[in-house]
Amino acid sequence: MSVPLADADGPSTWVVEGMRSRGDLRRELEALGLVPGTKVLVVRRFRGHLLVEVEEARYALGDEVARDVLVRRG
Repeated sequence: MSVPLADADGPSTWVVEGMRSRGDLRRELEALGLVPGTKVLVVRRFRGHLLVEVEEARYALGDEVARDVLVRRG
């Protein structure tokens, strides 16, 4: 079952299932490596942001953006 990345708990690993967003935001997320099948480590939450690790890079995503990424536990 897919949930928005913003609702994912951490620290734990999740797998990207898809995107709700379209257009520029979707392209930006894909450029960060957030594409279906990619493993994402949720490192921690802080001040309305989610710190995630994708491959060997870490990114801080706002909750609104993280709601557009659908993930499953992996």
